[in-house]
Amino acid sequence: MSIPDRFKRVAAALAVSGLSALAVLPVAAHAADTLRPDVAKPLNDAQNLYRAHHYEEALGKIAQAAAVPNKTPYETYMVEEMRGAAAVAAGQNGVAAQAWESLLASGQLKGEDEQRTTAALAGIYFQQKNYAQAIKVAQRYQKAGGGDPQMATLLVESYYLSGDYASAVHLLNTSVDAQVRSGHAPDEAQLQLLGTCAQHANDQGAYRGALEKLVAYHPKQAYWDDLLHAIRSKPGYFGALDLDTYRLRRATGSLASANDYMEMTQLAIVAGSTAEGKQVIDQGFASGVLGHDAGADREHRLQALAAKRAQAGPDPANPVAPFDAAFNQVYAGQARQGLATMEALIAKGGLDHPDLAQLRLGEAYYVAGQKARAVQAFKAVKGTDGSADLAQLWILVASKP
Repeated sequence: MSIPDRFKRVAAALAVSGLSALAVLPVAAHAADTLRPDVAKPLNDAQNLYRAHHYEEALGKIAQAAAVPNKTPYETYMVEEMRGAAAVAAGQNGVAAQAWESLLASGQLKGEDEQRTTAALAGIYFQQKNYAQAIKVAQRYQKAGGGDPQMATLLVESYYLSGDYASAVHLLNTSVDAQVRSGHAPDEAQLQLLGTCAQHANDQGAYRGALEKLVAYHPKQAYWDDLLHAIRSKPGYFGALDLDTYRLRRATGSLASANDYMEMTQLAIVAGSTAEGKQVIDQGFASGVLGHDAGADREHRLQALAAKRAQAGPDPANPVAPFDAAFNQVYAGQARQGLATMEALIAKGGLDHPDLAQLRLGEAYYVAGQKARAVQAFKAVKGTDGSADLAQLWILVASKP
C-alpha cells in the first residue's frame, strides 16, 4: 500500500487559508483597537500592493509598519497577521511561520481566528517537512475546537512521515470506527493509509482490520489477495485451510491465474472434494485462463483426471473421511443429504479439527445457496489457526444480497 496522492495536497490548501487576512483592514471593535496613522498608512499601502499581486513590495510596507516604535498590542496583531498572509503569497513560508507563531503567542487570537491561524501554520510547517511542529500545531488546532477534516488528515500524514506509525494507526482507527458507527462506508484512501501505517508499525491486527474493511466496503481483487496472504502468513496458520482460502477467492471472483485454478483443483481432489475439483478446472477452461499456453497439455491432463475422480465411486485404497465425503455430496448436487450428514457429525463431536469442520459447514451452506444458514455456521468458528479469520470474511461475502 502507498499513501494516496490526494493526501499530499492538504498542506497547501491549509496554508493558503491565511491569505484572507488581507481582504480588508478590520473595523475597530473598541477604542483601543485602532491603528495610528504611521502604522495604518503603510498597512493600507501593503493591502493595495497585495491586491495588485506585488507581494514583495507589500512585505516592504509591512516592515515599515513593524518598525514604528511603541506599537499597541492591536497594531502588532495587525502587522503580524498581514505579514503572514503576504509572506505566503510571496512564497516566503519561513517569514509566514514566524508571523503566525507571534500571533498565537500573543494570546489575542480566539475562536475561529485561532483555528484559522493554526491551520495555516500547520500547513506551512508540513510544507517545510517540519513534521514535529506540524503535529504540535495541528493538535493545538483540534484543542481550539477546529473540526476541518483536512487538519485531521495533515496530522495523520505528519505522524506517518515522521515515522510515528503507531500514532497514525490510532488516529486512523478512531476515524474509521466513527464512520462505521455512523453507518457510512469508511473512506477508501483512509483505509489504504491505515494499512500502510499498520504494516510499518508491525501491527498485524490493524493491518488485517484495514484489509477486511477494504474488501467489505471497496472490494477489489488486490485487496482480497493481500488479505488472504496476511491470513496465511499468520503464526499458527493451519495448512489445510489453503483450500478454503481458494474457495473464498473463487466465491469473490478472485481466481485469476492458471496456477490458481490448477492448485485449487489438485487440493480439492486430494481433500476428497472431487466434484468441486472438476467444477474448478472446468471453470478455468471456460474462462479462457487454461488451455492456451505452454502448460495446456498438463492442464488438459488434470481436467481429465478431475473428471475421472468425480465420476468414480469410493476408493477403498484411499478412503475419504465421512465428513469430507458429505461435503463432496453438496458439490455433487446432493446438498440435503450432505448437509444433514455434516451437521450430524459436528453434533456428535470427536472430529480432529472442529473449527475447520464448522467453517466447511458454512461453506457448504453457501454453495447450497442458503446464505443465512451459512452466516450462522461461520459465526460459530472460533479457531485461532486462521479458520476464524476466514469465517469472518465469509460472513462479509454471505451477508451481501
